[in-house]
Amino acid sequence: DGIISASFLLKLKPRSSLYFSSPTFLHKTICKLLDFDIENLYILDISANRKTILLSSIFKKTIWIDHHQWENLEIPNNVEVFVEEAESAAKIVAKVLKIEDPLVDIANEIDTNNIKSDSAKFFRDLISAIKWKYGKTQSLKFRQIAKTLAFRGLDELERDVENAKLIEEHSNWLQSIFPEILEKAKEFEVNGKKIVIFETKKSLPVYFVYDTFKKSKSFDILCVFYRKVDMRRKIPVTKIEVRSNNEDALKIARIFDGGGHKLASGATINRYLSIEEFLDRIKQVI
Repeated sequence: DGIISASFLLKLKPRSSLYFSSPTFLHKTICKLLDFDIENLYILDISANRKTILLSSIFKKTIWIDHHQWENLEIPNNVEVFVEEAESAAKIVAKVLKIEDPLVDIANEIDTNNIKSDSAKFFRDLISAIKWKYGKTQSLKFRQIAKTLAFRGLDELERDVENAKLIEEHSNWLQSIFPEILEKAKEFEVNGKKIVIFETKKSLPVYFVYDTFKKSKSFDILCVFYRKVDMRRKIPVTKIEVRSNNEDALKIARIFDGGGHKLASGATINRYLSIEEFLDRIKQVI
């Protein structure tokens, strides 16, 4: 969604510099930009908090376009905010920039995990494969893709033989760990709600885990725990992704200072978060 949103901006402002970030690291990304002579800053498909909204006001003008649910924030005078409830951020970006593009439909399908078209499946699978293959250098690939979408179109990506090979390689890997996902999943009950938790150190797309369990298990809430280590600070990091069929996943994420949507949300915790602590703390909101 963010890549498609960025491609719309590049169409109108082709000389723009493009950076990819996340809610957890956005304050650091903004601070890095202070070294550059930036007149207008656009922030797309990332929700704000008090720290990042204040940092963004350092620039002459900031335009913030998003579709996540925000906290109540005091907006600085030089920050213009467009936040609406929508299937994707790309839909709002297109509306604000007055762009009509079929890529909006693709972003809508992907961000709601309601894949209907071959093009949406291709693009989702390509982005997942890049995250898996390129790790920390994925942002360079994402910039290339955003530029390709802006100036040559999705067809160019679909015709690329190397993209097809990468998607196939990633798909084969996902199928190979399918049994592991089912085997290592743990089931719990909290306040009468069925919780499925899966822990991993692998770069697994959440949609694949969700679809795997949706076919084989009934649950109210799915939570994927990504166990990582911050090598620079030498601390354990727990990233959680919460998906829900009917409960408010956002309430769960906000316990851990995360964000997102009602049915899909997440948070990053800069320490080891045990399953026991997680289950105990979510009792208050489900």
